[in-house]
Amino acid sequence: MLEKIRKIILNHYFLSFALPALIMLFYFYYRKMAPFGNSSILTVDLGQQYVDMFSGMRETILHQPNQLFYSFAKNFGGEMFSEWSYYLFSPLNLLLLFFNQANLPSGILFLTVVRFGLAGLSMQYLLVRRNFTGKEMGLLISSSYALSGWFVANQVNLLWQDQIILLPLIIYAAIKLINEQKYLPFVLIFAFSIIDNFYIAYMIGIFLPMFAIWQISRYYSKFLNQSLIFLRFLSSMLLSVLISSVVLIPTAFQLIQGKGQDTIASIDWGFIQKPYLVILKLIPGSFNFSQMKTGLANIFVPFIIIIGLITYFSIKQEKISTKIISGLIIALYSLSFVWQPLNILFHMMQYPVWYPYRYSFIFSFFILLLAAIGLEKSKHANFPSFVLSLLLIAVISSVAVFFNKKINFVNSQQVRLFIFLSVSALLVYMVRSYMKHDVWAYFLLLIGLTSSALNAYISTNNFSYLTNSEYQRTVKALQQSTSDLSKKGFYRVGQTFSRTRGDAFATGYNGGMHFSSTVDKTTPELFGAFGQVANDYYTSYSFGTVLTDAIFDMKYFISPVYGGSNAAGSPKAMADSYRPDLTNYRLLQSRNQVMTIKNKNALPIIFPTSSKVLKSKIIPENPILTSNSLWEGITGTKNLVQSNVPFSYSTENIKTLISLNGQTAQKINSGQDAVINISFKPNTNGSYYLTLPVSFANNATWITVNGETIPQYANRENVVALNVANHDKNLQITIGIHLNYSELFLNDLELYSINDSKLAKSANKVQKTGIKNLKFNQTSFTGEVDVKKNQKILMTTIPAAPGWKIKIDGKNTPVKTIDNYFIGAKIKQGRHKVQIYYQEPYLGVASAITLISILLVTLIEINKRKKFFTISKILKNNKK
Repeated sequence: MLEKIRKIILNHYFLSFALPALIMLFYFYYRKMAPFGNSSILTVDLGQQYVDMFSGMRETILHQPNQLFYSFAKNFGGEMFSEWSYYLFSPLNLLLLFFNQANLPSGILFLTVVRFGLAGLSMQYLLVRRNFTGKEMGLLISSSYALSGWFVANQVNLLWQDQIILLPLIIYAAIKLINEQKYLPFVLIFAFSIIDNFYIAYMIGIFLPMFAIWQISRYYSKFLNQSLIFLRFLSSMLLSVLISSVVLIPTAFQLIQGKGQDTIASIDWGFIQKPYLVILKLIPGSFNFSQMKTGLANIFVPFIIIIGLITYFSIKQEKISTKIISGLIIALYSLSFVWQPLNILFHMMQYPVWYPYRYSFIFSFFILLLAAIGLEKSKHANFPSFVLSLLLIAVISSVAVFFNKKINFVNSQQVRLFIFLSVSALLVYMVRSYMKHDVWAYFLLLIGLTSSALNAYISTNNFSYLTNSEYQRTVKALQQSTSDLSKKGFYRVGQTFSRTRGDAFATGYNGGMHFSSTVDKTTPELFGAFGQVANDYYTSYSFGTVLTDAIFDMKYFISPVYGGSNAAGSPKAMADSYRPDLTNYRLLQSRNQVMTIKNKNALPIIFPTSSKVLKSKIIPENPILTSNSLWEGITGTKNLVQSNVPFSYSTENIKTLISLNGQTAQKINSGQDAVINISFKPNTNGSYYLTLPVSFANNATWITVNGETIPQYANRENVVALNVANHDKNLQITIGIHLNYSELFLNDLELYSINDSKLAKSANKVQKTGIKNLKFNQTSFTGEVDVKKNQKILMTTIPAAPGWKIKIDGKNTPVKTIDNYFIGAKIKQGRHKVQIYYQEPYLGVASAITLISILLVTLIEINKRKKFFTISKILKNNKK
């Protein structure tokens, strides 16, 4: 044990972990991020999506393990296994189990710091154990790797970070396979990488054959030997893929249902604009918000690495053929940063949404590896390398100065820092002959660490962060409002405020919103048909009506209290829905800043109904009539909705309009407010809804009701129904539609009313026939239904998706799709035991392939060991 500790210290393994970890920890402390202050590490996707994923992960592991496969906290219900494989399968995430939901930002900070450290450690291990460098020079390379531009830019993307840790270990095992024919370490660690995050592992998988060719060329000369070793390497990669089938196959199937359908049909064969600007990413701090969205590849490494890379191509210890292969690999990745076809290929044939060039850490890794060889094996400074490096400094600086006014990610101060640090590195490089190797390496380390630390400081400072109190304020409000809800029966919870679209998954209740890259195609269609917010990546039940509340079993609502605080993170400040019709429901509790309301009209999740439900229709661009059609099919209720409720309108600062449909409103004076006022007097106390077209979305308008600015979900792609009146009989209602831009297209502006009392009566009838003695978890419902003579369909509001199965009285029953989006089945009159359950598609087949592959690897290994022991025995006997 003491000897192992001694090796760890002597090989600088501890320092390789500590240097990048401490640099980032000191930065987070300087920024007063929790637990060091009231700021937090939460920003962009980390604050809007991933923190909720981690909270949901805790809920799944600790309380609801069935959520690993399916969850009703995702949209109205959604498959989860592919989401786990995309976001959550990293074992390092288990560290977050020690932090409750309110303190997750602190846990994420420490986890991020640990990952920075582990990246440095794994790189140091590769460099020292495979003799790429000595331990001193290794510290420069490993710290540069851990604090590279990719990792700093993607520190919020925890789901990808394991791969930067695993890459050096995969390469270590690959070299062991190529040089020593020991395939097992490689097969296992690459399989683990795929299971950990298949998406980034795919990018590593593209690189591995190229690396294998490079490594083979270094040690083997005969073409036959090279070919056999390369084929063995490819076979080992295939074996890794087969072992990881348990994750890959079900995930691939689910992605085909959603994101996989977006695989591009045609490729943009063009180059990005101004490809020569990529070299500016070598300047410290060349990353900001615009670069995060649609920027250039984050390839920052200290300039001493570039000097080492240039030196690599001048050393005599490497074969010319190997150098050519090295150059081709660098050229291929460099081309991918400016030419779209390669970029798309490396991104699994899809355009990345934000965070472009996600594979660029592989490029950084490879040039770091070459630089390590160049700096370690060169005995003295190389004059051509000095000249080329000096010329490159001049070119980068000149381009930065020339384009200073046309770019926003580099300024003059950064250019001066770059020149100072690069020239300093070049001077230290030149005096190598006059210094001991160890001292020289530590001087380079100092310059490299300074460059990396400044890059991290400047880049990370370009972002604003969510305060810890803001985060905790919303989380505690959500917890308080849902913790005392009934544990009996299935129901969904609606909300008129939200911190993010992941609130339900994070807090552990069945909601109506979600945000992820694994949303299937039918879910946005379902939400859009019923007038809710949806696109390819997120959904939000933010424009509910009393009708959709009942249909989707929205039994409870959480809403800001009237006159609540406007402090950042408070429910009132986070309001995104206007629902005066919630006064129809019963107030259960009002605690601090949030109240909980119960909807007595919510239908059961499962109930028998008439076959007329099969005739219900989805009416395009009309969520009210779509909901009414389904309700009429379920209950037989007619005349529930009054269409085309009359209203009048007037305009201010808008050119004359003939009507409010099919017309474009144009401002007269672009510098002043322009408004369309829609007025009416309700002739009943029912709920009134105004449909709003898609042209009103994306901040094209802001809306007032009787002079009060109302909260509304701005980003949407469907017609929605805005609740504008409730219990307002004979009162004047004026809706102001204010233009944010000079023009606004008007269409689909129609006013509807819903008869609340008739709705309540018909809902009550369905509730009486709903499933009884219900036992359920996230993947299974069992209970009993008493089917009447006129009821021939077992109806659910479980979204239709592959994997759901239905048994009636123990017998498998064909699953029907009802109203395009819900699962159901035919059923006969009488009392029946019903079981509805979810099985992850292809998980059984995938598990079998994984087990067979593991068995195959085991048998191969046993056979190899037998041969080894037989050979050892023969040698021993011959010796005697």
